[in-house]
Amino acid sequence: MAKKKRLKIALIGYGAISQTLFDLFREKKPPIDIVGVLVRPGRGKETQKKVGSKVAVVKTLKALLKLKPDIVVEAASQEAVREFGEEILDKGIDLMVIATGAYGDAKLWKKHVAAAARSGARLHLPSGAIAGLDGLLAMRLGKIEHVKYTSIKPPHAWSGTPAETEFDLGAIKERTTIFRGSPADAGRLYPKNANLAVTVALCGAGLKRTEIELVADPTLPPGTNASQLEVVSDSGELKLDRLGRAMPDNPKTGVLTAQSMAESLIRLTRASDW
Repeated sequence: MAKKKRLKIALIGYGAISQTLFDLFREKKPPIDIVGVLVRPGRGKETQKKVGSKVAVVKTLKALLKLKPDIVVEAASQEAVREFGEEILDKGIDLMVIATGAYGDAKLWKKHVAAAARSGARLHLPSGAIAGLDGLLAMRLGKIEHVKYTSIKPPHAWSGTPAETEFDLGAIKERTTIFRGSPADAGRLYPKNANLAVTVALCGAGLKRTEIELVADPTLPPGTNASQLEVVSDSGELKLDRLGRAMPDNPKTGVLTAQSMAESLIRLTRASDW
């Protein structure tokens, strides 16, 4: 029997998400090898110490692609998606994107899908810190009448965003809506907080027919964030409430985000979906 090929992945960025992927793969030991990490100038030595000598730490996309990964995993930012996405896909290499807020720009989304179609690569969009997207994808085969996604985080998780200038975040004592609008605007204005707004839109009713609400809620249990998904379609209704742990070093991101990425990658190595 032929030995099954191990999946070679390369990471863009080395923050909380990438660190969690390293930890999960060490613990679960799937047939996956992280062959390289692309980091910003000045972070090479620090990152190399953390990942060990067997993983290449590089400064350019060209150097990352020389490692011949099967899939490149973006774990950095919307800027990284815009800067590197098309080139990766054009070279026939699969790309996983978690900063999906970049695709609030419909032209960029179409450009990346077209690049994947030309080269035979695949663009992977993990579910991130939410559940129920499989149901939403199925519902869009019929008629979707309404989709609303609500992201709920403690007030301090919205620091460094437009909410900080519009609200006194430290003085918020009850659940407060800080944004209501389109997925594209949510992803653009809150690039580190609201990528899921665009993911939900792309999975369901589209960028123009999805309602987004961002909420600061000081009553959440410490160290958590939450979300709500409401869908009405001709096949039924979906209502989902999620309460999850935030990453200890990054209250803007849920632990489930990295876990969903890891599960999506591990699934590529399995003989079945589960």
